[in-house]
Amino acid sequence: MILNRSTFAGVVVALVGHGFAVALLLGMLIFLGGGGPDADLDAGERSAAFFFGLVAYGVLQLVVLGGCVVASRRLGPGSTAGLTVGWMLGLAVSLYYLGGGFSA
Repeated sequence: MILNRSTFAGVVVALVGHGFAVALLLGMLIFLGGGGPDADLDAGERSAAFFFGLVAYGVLQLVVLGGCVVASRRLGPGSTAGLTVGWMLGLAVSLYYLGGGFSA
C-alpha cells in the first residue's frame, strides 16, 4: 500500500466515522441507562438498554462501512485501500474501547 494523499484521506474519513459512531452510541446508552458513564447496563431493567446498544453498534458499523464505500467513489481510486485500513483499524480500536480497554 502506497501512502499518498487519497489513502491518507481515506484513513482519516474512516476513523472520524468511527469516532462519531462511538460517541453516538455512548450518548444513547447513557441516556437509556439512566445514569452517567458508569451506569450498570447489565442489571435489572437496564438489560434492554444493553441489548439496544449492541444492535445499535452493529447498525452504526454498517452505516460507517456504507459511508466508506460512498467516500471511495468520491475520493478517487487510491482512497479505497485507506478507507479499508481505516475502517478495520477503527473497528478494532472501538471494540477494544467499548470492551473496557484504555481504562486505568
